[in-house]
Amino acid sequence: MKKVVSWGLAAAFEITAGAAAWATNGHVLHGVGSTNQAMGGAGIATGIDAIGSLHNNTSSMVLLDDHVIEFGFELFIPERSMYAAAGGAAGTVESETREAVIPSMGLIHDFDGPWSFGFSALGIAGFGVDYPANAPNGSGSFNPLAVPQSSQGFGAVYSNYQFMQLTAGWAYEASPRLSYGFGLNLDWASLAIAPFPAVAPNASGYPDATRAATAWGQGFTLSATYQASPALSWGAVLKSPQYFDEFEWNSQYPDGTPTRFKFRLDYPMILGAGLSYRPDDTLTLAADLRWINYRDTRGFEQKNYAVDGGPYVQGFGWEDIMVVSLGAQYRLSPAMVLRVGYNYGENPIPEEQQMFNVFAPAIVQHHFSVGTGYRFTSELELSLAYYHALAEEVSGAMISNGAGSPLNQPLPGTTVTNTLSEDSVSMQLSLKF
Repeated sequence: MKKVVSWGLAAAFEITAGAAAWATNGHVLHGVGSTNQAMGGAGIATGIDAIGSLHNNTSSMVLLDDHVIEFGFELFIPERSMYAAAGGAAGTVESETREAVIPSMGLIHDFDGPWSFGFSALGIAGFGVDYPANAPNGSGSFNPLAVPQSSQGFGAVYSNYQFMQLTAGWAYEASPRLSYGFGLNLDWASLAIAPFPAVAPNASGYPDATRAATAWGQGFTLSATYQASPALSWGAVLKSPQYFDEFEWNSQYPDGTPTRFKFRLDYPMILGAGLSYRPDDTLTLAADLRWINYRDTRGFEQKNYAVDGGPYVQGFGWEDIMVVSLGAQYRLSPAMVLRVGYNYGENPIPEEQQMFNVFAPAIVQHHFSVGTGYRFTSELELSLAYYHALAEEVSGAMISNGAGSPLNQPLPGTTVTNTLSEDSVSMQLSLKF
């Protein structure tokens, strides 16, 4: 078993480090692991699986009586496009990147006594696009944002942000009804963007940051679970902001002039509460409510072009969002369960910030999920899940960079429209020991 655990930790780190995740509640995955995703991400008070407990509420580990290790893999398939119109030109570009593999791993050890320990390695957030460049033509059938920088566009637009979180969690059962949880989070992230608009351009345009830079971050999680009755459980969680070091790049401008620049992108604070209702051994109902604090998160909070030293983009300009997660699990037999879920997350990107978010069009809101689990033996269970995020389309005007028009004002007669939909299939293997 020690070899299995060691191999699992190493595999989770290596695969997550090489995978790109495009997330669904803002840039945060709406659920992690097949079990939690099939439940619409609801998991603050359920304690159904190790991955979901460690991600949502470490104190709910006490609801799992066994020692368990779990491995999950998700195939994430987004569809993204960007339409722009200005000065008589209009066109759409579609992202070239499609599938991404997102792994997850969780381990829970229940000590004799009130304490439980858990460890997880999870890909939990990200974004990415790969829009091709196009050339101006006499017919006007081209995307004006995708023309080269020498023609006042962005050219080809590329972004790839990956976020992995390692969590060591403890749960303390203070009484048969009340448990507390604490988690220490170590975070790793990778970021590549081209062109990079968050640094002042020179006469030839913005530099690129296609060579991915990495940074480390840290934070903590506090949580509690209260079993009001054998059928009803309540949960609450506070995930602190994840504070990161700065990403740093050695790069150059389009004319070859060398440059070096930095950018800091933290992970937002999340507050959540949930309940779980189990009227009998066959049915579990769950509901969660979360608040994601983008407005005060470094890299997301500032918006528009800088007034001094610009024109460069100060940040993504995202708003705080509320997320509702609903899930149900029904046990058909001792071996098989069915799961369904729904997740609604507000769009964090205002209309007036759409141009600045062609790099991260995280606008989907409605997610529908289904899944199943089959227990081959008392120790081995396989879970599968599928979810679909309905296509969303949000439009806004282009924003002036101060060249010939007042800075940070909408440009009349211009439009930028981001479109995004998502599909995902995943599997999760649980082994009790």
